Amino acid sequence: MLCCGLSAALPAQSLFDSLYNASYVEVYFSTGKADLNTEALATLDSITLLFSKNERFRLLRITAHTDSIGEKGNNESLAGRRAAVVRAALIERGIPADKVQTRAFGERSPVMTNSTESGRQRNRRATVEAVMSVPMTSFRGQIKDRTTGKGIEALVSFRTKTRTDSTRTDSTGHYSVRLPKDSIVKVEAVAKNYFFEDFTTRIFGSPELYKKYKINTDIELPPAKPGEKAVLRNLFFVGDQAILLKMSESELPKILKFMQINPDLRVEIAGHINKPGKPIPQPEADEMELSINRARVIYDYLLKNGVKTDRLRFKGYGNSEMMFPNALSPKESEQNRRVEIRVLQ
Repeated sequence: MLCCGLSAALPAQSLFDSLYNASYVEVYFSTGKADLNTEALATLDSITLLFSKNERFRLLRITAHTDSIGEKGNNESLAGRRAAVVRAALIERGIPADKVQTRAFGERSPVMTNSTESGRQRNRRATVEAVMSVPMTSFRGQIKDRTTGKGIEALVSFRTKTRTDSTRTDSTGHYSVRLPKDSIVKVEAVAKNYFFEDFTTRIFGSPELYKKYKINTDIELPPAKPGEKAVLRNLFFVGDQAILLKMSESELPKILKFMQINPDLRVEIAGHINKPGKPIPQPEADEMELSINRARVIYDYLLKNGVKTDRLRFKGYGNSEMMFPNALSPKESEQNRRVEIRVLQ
């Protein structure tokens, strides 16, 4: 089995690590054996060809395993022999010896149950991971108070298609990390006594390119003071339903993090709906119920994840506070179907 591409990568690496497992293959063994059959040799041919054709590949990492039949010490030894056999076959195919690493796990890391023969067959394996280098570049910015413009200490998170990591700013709000060049990254900032914000950008190789494309890597956070409110900009619902759009589900942990970082805040979760035409002071009953239920989705999520009831309340406002009373596009309609956080007195 040959698995290629980022979707086949094994567990995510740190954003600050310039290597990651981009592809892998697995070869299988007979019970108690460390011999490579014809199919296994063909599989090693495929990973050798892949490795040789791409200069960004740096290493081949072999992890060897057994099923649980037999004594543990013998299985450790058997896994070591399997790793050695695979390593020798790769070197024979032209891979430099210093580019091949091995590790034996014996029976310690099964991928299937050992109670069936089919499961044991999957566990009698060696995995060969092709490790690719990623060009890295510096990425800098500052987290600021939106009101005063002064830098503030904050937690800054970075999320790409395949990786997630975070760092803390210094005392003046500055952050500096190394990220994969040309990747698309979502940057999120949270800080005590502030609402959270985020932006998405491409990682360029030089500061001049950020200036050229007018990309600001600073984030201004609005203070979370009593009476203030913030729209959860990336939290959208299905039309006429209290069901989050799939793309919005990843926003929920951010709201939870906000509540955890600000343990003294009491907030209202405010729900709103989209209805074309002029806002009315008294929405119809079904419209009010929908806005209440949308707010309750967030309220229930926070309760389920440990936020105390005395810190929360939820309320529906119907269509009485639409941002776009005469919505002319799906985007404007989505923004009317919104939820807000309001800090209570």
